[in-house]
Amino acid sequence: MYAHHIEPFGPFTRHILAHESGSPSFAVIPELGAALQSLRFEGVEVLDSDQTPEEADANRWSKGRLLFPFPNRLQDGAYTWEGRSYQFPLNDPGTGNALHGFGLNKPFEVEAAELGAESGALICSYAYDGSLEAYPFPFIFEAVYELSGPQFSVTLRCHNTGDTPIPFGFGWHPYFRLDDTADRMSLQLPALDMVGIDERMIPTGKFYPYDEFAVLRPLGATVLDNCFRATVDGPELRVTLAGSRGKLHYWHELGPGKYPFLQVFTPPHRQSVAIEPMSCNIDAFHNGQGLLRLLPGERAEARCGLRYEAPQTDLDGL
Repeated sequence: MYAHHIEPFGPFTRHILAHESGSPSFAVIPELGAALQSLRFEGVEVLDSDQTPEEADANRWSKGRLLFPFPNRLQDGAYTWEGRSYQFPLNDPGTGNALHGFGLNKPFEVEAAELGAESGALICSYAYDGSLEAYPFPFIFEAVYELSGPQFSVTLRCHNTGDTPIPFGFGWHPYFRLDDTADRMSLQLPALDMVGIDERMIPTGKFYPYDEFAVLRPLGATVLDNCFRATVDGPELRVTLAGSRGKLHYWHELGPGKYPFLQVFTPPHRQSVAIEPMSCNIDAFHNGQGLLRLLPGERAEARCGLRYEAPQTDLDGL
């Protein structure tokens, strides 16, 4: 049976959903953008996450955060929609762009905890009233975290609650840690096109076939902070990440309004690898690639998830 527990996390709260045995489990901090703060299988923590309230509040690396109303970068933070111009704050000093929208620290409400013998889910939502000049378009954003044994999934939904069409994109920013360093982890990617970017990390309009990790192999010293466009057929894109602590079989939905893009990031501290589903390309408010145009009352939804596989031991072969 799965159970739901709430505990203090500095001035915030941690909502923990766990099997009665204690593992698997996950933890979410609703007040900080419903960030996923922990994910454990068979006693193994597979996330690299903010460990203290101070780290979580500072949000240096957007660990486990939900990204909306756009993921990744928006050039100069400026865009035009339906004949009017808008300006987001520039929060990415290195490139002079706006980064990851404004949902990173928004307070979500825990709407429900669904608990069963075989699975459990936590449903969180944020109702935005359209009060920001940069984005005067109200909506409700919902995240459903669900756990069933070695399977974990995240469903993200947006509902346009206003009376005009809105531009929208979303994503998720988890960092996975299956070994002491990223260098010791192995990665396998499906058929992808790498998005060409300029010195400000904005797309150039070009795409390049990428097959460096067509088979599972160690990352070594490889540095990645790249967006990729899916070129595989089928309903899902699949990625494998492995290390001494086990293996993650990641997937996300493909198709219209789902996740046609994927960002892979090896942060400078080299302690983890971020695998980020994105519903649209970098700078989608300008190039339109994957950008959702939600009509009044319209909804969008996409799912991603993973399956954990424990490391084999010598006893497994006996």
